[in-house]
This record gives sequence, structure tokens and C-alpha cells, in this order.
Amino acid sequence: MSEVGIEDEVRATLRELLEEVGAVSARIVEHDDLRTGVPARTLARGGGEYLRVELPTRVDRSTIGPPDLEGHARPGANVEAAFERATRQLRAIRRRWEAARLPEVTVVAGTTVPTGDRITERIEHFLKALTTVDRVTNAFVTSGTKLVGSARAPDEVEASRWPFLARRALSTHAPGSSHGEVVDPDAYAMSFWYDAALVVLLADPYAIDFVRHRCRQVARELANLLPLLEPDPEAPAAIRRRPPTLP
Repeated sequence: MSEVGIEDEVRATLRELLEEVGAVSARIVEHDDLRTGVPARTLARGGGEYLRVELPTRVDRSTIGPPDLEGHARPGANVEAAFERATRQLRAIRRRWEAARLPEVTVVAGTTVPTGDRITERIEHFLKALTTVDRVTNAFVTSGTKLVGSARAPDEVEASRWPFLARRALSTHAPGSSHGEVVDPDAYAMSFWYDAALVVLLADPYAIDFVRHRCRQVARELANLLPLLEPDPEAPAAIRRRPPTLP
């Protein structure tokens, strides 16, 4: 049995849960310590695996079903029953495929392939959650020298600072790591994924260990969203199979 098959089954189960609960996203993760500021439920599945379901901010947690046009929840069955059903299905998939762990699959509500605007909106949602941390004034995520999103529109001073901080993070490397980090009295920046950087502007003084921890948690989520902004690869050229050479 191929790995693609089990991924398809897990993805179908998570998508069914999203539609039933009216959640924003669902994913299989290896850690339950994500604290991004986004409302979510994390359920232990054993063996160090967790099911993390991100919930809409204005949905009543006691009901399920997609929200109406004003963002209010519609009546439905119990949320806990939906989570329990999905957990049993995932457990059955792991047994059927005789897999030690399920693949880390992420499913986002909406279209099968989210649009760029929707992905950017999700990225900025995480950045806005990061600004709820004490002393944080704004947060940016970049890809190379391009600004992907920010918690709020930068003012003139911030617009001149984030490119410089992003370049510094991308050009430096922390000891024993391929990623860079910048720690300034009023800013923190780190590189992650390929050429991506997370830049946070702060009011001095701030607790660097706490800010670093929260930034790593948010970067872990952004690393799942940034690849969705990449253009689809061009179709490979067809290669004619050569006939076998006669001895």
C-alpha cells in the first residue's frame, strides 16, 4: 500500500470533520504546545500524535454546522461527538494501513485548493494573533525581499525597517542551525522555511525567550501556508521511452 493512499484517507476524514463542525482547518501534528492565539481544539491520539482543529472566532463551541453569512453558528449536533467520531476514524485508518504514525496532513476549509487571497488572509490572522503578545506592536512575514503579509499596514518607519530586518535574518545563521535570528532591543526576526522570515517589532524591554517561543510556534503554522502561495510547477516535458536494445 502506498503512502499516497493513507494521506488521501486522512485528508478525507479531516475534510468531513471540517464540514460537520464548520471549522477553519484541521491537521495532524506531533506536538500539542502550539499557542498561536487562534481558537483551536487539540485532541491527543496516542503515540505522540494530536488532532488540531482550528475553530471560527465567532462560533458557539456547543453547536456544530457551518456559520451563516453573519458568522453565527447554526444549530447542530454536539461538537464533542464529531471530534470523537473523527478520532475513531483516524485510529481505524492507522490500524488498517498498519502505520506507526499518520502523515502530517493539513486541510483548510473552503475550496480544495485555497485561493491566494484566502491563504494570505490566514497568514495575516496568525500575525494579528502574534500582536496580542505583550510589547509586540506589529508583525510581518516575508518571502525573500517580498512582503507576504502583516498584522496591520506598516507606517513609514515600519516600512523602512522590516526589509532590513528580514535581510539580516536571511543572511545570518544561528549556531548549529541553517536558520538565522536577529535580536535587537526593539525587534526580533527569524528565518524559517526556505527564504521566509518572520519579523516582529516590539517595545523595549521585552522577554526574548517568550517572544522567541511564540514566534517559533507561529512560524510552524506559517510554514504550512506559504507553500500554498507557490505557483504550480510547469508540466514536465514528455519523454519518449526508448525501445530495449537487442543483445
